[in-house]
Amino acid sequence: MTPGQVQTVLAYQAQWKCKFGEAVLSLNIVPRDVFLRLLAGHLNVPFIRSEQMDKVPVSIIKSVPAEVLACLRICPLRLQTGSRGTITFATHQPENLKLIDEVTFATSLAVEPVLAYAEDIERTLRRHGIIAGRHVEPIELPPEEEFRVDHSRYS
Repeated sequence: MTPGQVQTVLAYQAQWKCKFGEAVLSLNIVPRDVFLRLLAGHLNVPFIRSEQMDKVPVSIIKSVPAEVLACLRICPLRLQTGSRGTITFATHQPENLKLIDEVTFATSLAVEPVLAYAEDIERTLRRHGIIAGRHVEPIELPPEEEFRVDHSRYS
């Protein structure tokens, strides 16, 4: 990033009261996948791309209570059984120790966070019926020859 871009991001961040990274993404200064890769490297965690989130099996999603997923806004990615067991989950806050503690408490498993874009997590949770989303029913209009607008109703 150039010094001018940093100043733009800081101004945006101050105006909208958001995190630096959110401002960078909102301003499209760095492509999303590149930014996530850089952030994941900085935080020393893996990251998951959008197309990989779309492949999360329903059996993995159902392995964690829906209310936990909805409340914490996380998405389980892999469940390993063993002496204690480990759950790998996608989050947009892999540095949030309180969140990691809550996942550990809720699942009684060791946890491994993976960085993901918040919108990808939300989309995956909506697709699996964990959270409600904007569901828009299509409007079916009758064929044009049967469809008449009564303009006198609006005069």
